Amino acid sequence: MKSKDIKNYWDKRSKKFVTNLKATTDNPTIKKLEVSAIYKAIKKTGLHKKRGIEILEVGCGNGYNCFALYELLPDFKFTGLDYIHEMVKNANRIKSHSPQKYSKITFHTGDIMDLERNKDLKNTYDIIFTDRCLINLNSTDLQLAGINQILKKLNRGGYFIMLENSVQNYARQNEVRKSVGLLERKPAKYNLFIDEAAIMPQIKKSMRLISIDDFGSLHDIILYILIPLINKGAVDYNHPLLKATTDFSIALSENYDNQFGNFGQNRLFLFHKK
Repeated sequence: MKSKDIKNYWDKRSKKFVTNLKATTDNPTIKKLEVSAIYKAIKKTGLHKKRGIEILEVGCGNGYNCFALYELLPDFKFTGLDYIHEMVKNANRIKSHSPQKYSKITFHTGDIMDLERNKDLKNTYDIIFTDRCLINLNSTDLQLAGINQILKKLNRGGYFIMLENSVQNYARQNEVRKSVGLLERKPAKYNLFIDEAAIMPQIKKSMRLISIDDFGSLHDIILYILIPLINKGAVDYNHPLLKATTDFSIALSENYDNQFGNFGQNRLFLFHKK
């Protein structure tokens, strides 16, 4: 899909769903797991014990991640950036309901491809994260250019949290689906999943990989394999088993990492800037 068409797709969703989570995802359980995984990654950095840490989310949508993480890290300062102006308006609409409570959160319109020249942003940040943002860039070269922009906005010794959909994990998930008689799934037209074979060597030239978190493996095994097996092949985002799976995955992750393999299409990579 062309870049302008991808942008139009998200613009339409922002106008249709406004402040609802559905502006950015149809799947509330994976969003809960994403927030938990980002928070866990921040704790791994050790910065959660400090005050005044500056954190930037690139591709913030209507602000769900920033608001949810602020509840867990009230001493942090959050900045959300999105290239869909309507998304930013909706994030600020949510903020306006509790302006005092959310005074340390700001939202701006901007493009990942031009972070360096964005006058609304600070010179650098302690932590920058993406959550299914890079997959909306329609070539690997653009994804790498976006990552390079992020790198330039990171403090020396800062951390990059990259939570994106993986080509490799998606292929493994499809292999399991085929093994039990289910059809392969295909990514949405507006997404280009991250090809780790192409992306990771480039990132490692300037950042050290600390950890990979396959936080969504059990969730996706249930959602995309087991539920379809008992539901005539159909995925059901509202199946009651998903909530239990999500709560169990979060509880388990406190002491155990990656217990269910690498079958979740979403992966979290934690990097430290050299």
